[in-house]
Amino acid sequence: MRTSKILLSTVCAIALAGCAQSMEQAKSMSWAEMAGTLGGAALGGYAGSYLGGGIGQTFFTVMGVMAGGGAGYTGARILSQRDQAMYSNTAQKALAANTNGELHRWSNPETGRSGIFRTVASYQRPDGSQCKQYRSSVVFDDGVASAGGDACQQPDGNWLAFNDSFR
Repeated sequence: MRTSKILLSTVCAIALAGCAQSMEQAKSMSWAEMAGTLGGAALGGYAGSYLGGGIGQTFFTVMGVMAGGGAGYTGARILSQRDQAMYSNTAQKALAANTNGELHRWSNPETGRSGIFRTVASYQRPDGSQCKQYRSSVVFDDGVASAGGDACQQPDGNWLAFNDSFR
């Protein structure tokens, strides 16, 4: 079963390469964009494989690979490593806070990028893990991008986000 999940995740990650509008666009991807796409696909597939059961689990794994790959590509393309670290630190602090609706801000004077992160609702999964829905926005040179997602607290205390466009 584990081998089939890995194989399915790999096939979906390769299929993501077909999403490029042209072969020239695919050839012009940087190493960071490729690593972001593959890393996001792997993390998304891994996270998705823990949701649902049977065919539902396969569906969540495939969707996790696709969403994670897209999010990884987008994140690698538009956020610098320092921006991503600041975003992740802010997200972890906001998710660890006990209040929903509170805005948590970050700003990187080196790139001029900034953003906000806000938890919207808290809930508990059937397995007992604590989860939160959130919304986040990042200010770029050409406008503001907003996204949302869910994150669940892991046994080590960190929060694992699902389908986050900025990580």
